[in-house]
This record gives sequence, C-alpha cells and structure tokens, in this order.
Amino acid sequence: METTQTTKTVLLVEGMTCRSCIHHVQTALGDLDGVRGVDVRLNEGKAIVEHDGQPSVTAMIEALREAGYESSPVAQA
Repeated sequence: METTQTTKTVLLVEGMTCRSCIHHVQTALGDLDGVRGVDVRLNEGKAIVEHDGQPSVTAMIEALREAGYESSPVAQA
C-alpha cells in the first residue's frame, strides 16, 4: 500500500475581513486537486493548506487571486 506524504503550506492572504472571506478562501483552495484541508485564520491573515504535494504554491496563489485575494507563501512546514 502506497502512503502519500502530506505537506503544509502557509499563505499570507490579503483582504480577508469577515467570516464570508473565510468561506471564500476555504472554497478556493479546497477545490484544488490534492488539497486535504484548509485552516483559515482571519485574525492572522493566513491560510494553512494541507496537501499531498499538489497543487503547486503558484496554483494556490492563482486560485486565491481568482477569488479576489492577493497572497504570498510564508513557509512550508
């Protein structure tokens, strides 16, 4: 049985102001192939994405841009 390693990517997300923004960010990132979970922290202005190596950070940033948010990577944990 093959075990898939998960990776966590932390993104700074600009422009989040309310609970609705949390939902939009979770949906934008959660719809990407390979994403296993999204933890959006409104007060910290970031999203922590748990994924299986896909999608790329570039794809995550683009998905957020299409949802109306600018973002940048913080670190990979």
